[in-house]
Order: sequence, then structure tokens, then C-alpha cells
Amino acid sequence: MELVNLIFNWREKPTIWRNCSHWLIFHSLRLLSYLAQRVSPATAIGLGHWLGWLAYYLFKQRRVIAKSNLASAFSDDLSAVEIDWICRSNFRQLGQTVIEFLRFPIFTARSLWKSVEMEGEKHLMAALQKKKGVILFLPHFGNWEILSLAYGARFPNRVKAIAFRLKNRLLSDWVWSYRQQLSTEIIPQKRAIRETLRSLKKNEIVGFLADQNAANAGVFVEFFGKPVYAVKGPIALAIKTGSPILFSIAIRQPNGKHKIYVHPPTSLRITNDYESDIQFNTQKMLSLLETYIRQYPDQWLWIHNRWKIRPPDESDQDSHSNNAA
Repeated sequence: MELVNLIFNWREKPTIWRNCSHWLIFHSLRLLSYLAQRVSPATAIGLGHWLGWLAYYLFKQRRVIAKSNLASAFSDDLSAVEIDWICRSNFRQLGQTVIEFLRFPIFTARSLWKSVEMEGEKHLMAALQKKKGVILFLPHFGNWEILSLAYGARFPNRVKAIAFRLKNRLLSDWVWSYRQQLSTEIIPQKRAIRETLRSLKKNEIVGFLADQNAANAGVFVEFFGKPVYAVKGPIALAIKTGSPILFSIAIRQPNGKHKIYVHPPTSLRITNDYESDIQFNTQKMLSLLETYIRQYPDQWLWIHNRWKIRPPDESDQDSHSNNAA
């Protein structure tokens, strides 16, 4: 899971140490998965809370990043005490996500729906009628990993998802097997464009987790009143192919179940100014995500350094300030 890379933040280490740490983490998570699959749902929730509490105290760097992000987003609305409460709750939510993910093998295409509900499926069905495939814009929200199971179960052998491989190769292959168990096929980021175009031509569904920093060529948009460097791939593909793009999000419910919302296809602005259209339409997606975050502030992935990349003009100003000092 991306959570593993984020929390441990592996840097280059001597090969022997790196291999040993990867082996240890892989087998520890396999053991935890074995145990998690053999406890009741209520016990699993408690185990997730405990894991999140432990992570909150062990991983100071991620705790600091989460609080900094929360302060950037809500400093005008929430007190320091409230931000700290949301941060703690957020780590508990992440702990639950990990345990729920480790329990994926217990689900079948039928039993999954005892824990998951999908609302707005009709919008996706209508979009598929256009025979141009469908692009899903997905955020790291609630248990985002459950989306691969839900969409795979609802639309067998018609769903693809784009993902980066984890640095831990042992763990990466194992994680991907969990994600793909109900027919969703994971496409490596390196093959994303070619495989996405092929899938859309076959009228399939392709999901992008597109709310984090762009790895390379992105676009700056506003997010909580501040510029962020956003992934533009999903919107660019939608404009170039004419494929409908829909926003979908998984929200954890108070009873521990999950509700997946599928929004109607986003109405894209398409003019003669391609770059402006990319920015405008990407902004629509991030603004919609922001409304959900404000409603459920402890369910987004705050431990990701979302405001790390700054616009060139801000970087220049910081440079001038440092030189003046």
C-alpha cells in the first residue's frame, strides 16, 4: 500500500539492510493479515484503531506533516485542539484502512456488499452507454482501497486502475494480488497512457487516484485557498478521447461499513485554450474533493505532503527573501 511508502519513507540504504527490512515488513504484514482475517469485524475495527494510535506516536514525521496540512487547510476555522483531534482520528482511520485491506481475501463478489454500498451506479451505467469507456477520478479518502474490490465485483473484468509499484518488491506483488482479487486489473504507472487508451476503446472503466502531488507535468490549482500541483492526466485523457469522467469517493460510515458515491459525468469546459481547459476542469475535481474533506475532515490522507510543490513565482519570492536575509 502507498501508506507503507509514506509512513516508512525509505531512503537508499545498504542493500543488505534494505533487503532485510523489506523482508521483515512483508512477512510481518502477511502475519498480521492472517490474524486479521480470523477475528470478528468488531475486533478488526478495534485492532485498526490500536494500529492507528501506535502509528500516531511512532511516526513523528508523518504526524507533523498531517498537522501542518490540517493547519494550512483549517487554521481560520479550527483551534489547535480541534486540529489535533482530527489528526488523531485520521491516524485511527488509516489504521482501520490497513486492517480492512489485510482482510480483503475474506470477501467474495457477493459477500462484499454486506460491508459496502454503492450510490449513483446509474450514472456510471449511463456513461458506459456512450461506448467511449469511463474515467474515474478517485481520491485517497476513507478506505480508497475498497474501490478496487467494489468496482471489480460490480463490473467484472471491465475495470482497470492505475498505480505505482511499491519500493518493497515483495510487498508490491502481494498488495497487487489483494487489489486484483475481484477482477480489477492494476496497470503500472509506466504503462498508464497506452493501457488506458486501449481500455477506453474497449469501453472499460479506468480509475485514477489523482489527488496527490503530480509526479511530473501537472497543473497548479487552488485547494483550500492555496495553490497545489495537481495531476492533470485524467482530465487530459477525458478531453482528448471524449470519454466521460466521473468523480467517485468511498466514505467510511459510523458503523464501520463503506458507502461509495458515484457522481454524474463532469461537464467539461472545452475551448481552443487546451492548457486553460486542463486547469479549469482539474480545479472542478479538486473543489469537489474539498467539499467532502470539509464534511469528513478525518478521512482524507493528510500524511501526504500535499503543498510541498510550490508555484514558480512563490519559489522565486522565497529565493529573493533568503538572499535578502
